Amino acid sequence: MRLHLLLSVLLLSLTIIPKASTGLIPGRKQCILLQGVCKDGGCTSTDDTIGVCNDKKKCCRRWWVLLPYPTPVPKSKSP
Repeated sequence: MRLHLLLSVLLLSLTIIPKASTGLIPGRKQCILLQGVCKDGGCTSTDDTIGVCNDKKKCCRRWWVLLPYPTPVPKSKSP
């Protein structure tokens, strides 16, 4: 009886607790939240640079979107 109860609780806890996933790099996460795309070579003429994903990639977003939305001012870079 106790074994059955223990297994039931264990199975229930495994189904409720979500699997852990790795986080995003802070610059990339901010880029995704601003609906941008991280690009290697930089932004094109139809894109606007809205941030930096890492040392090599820039965060780009099209500036001619039909429904414009404001770009928030980025806060200071975290260490």
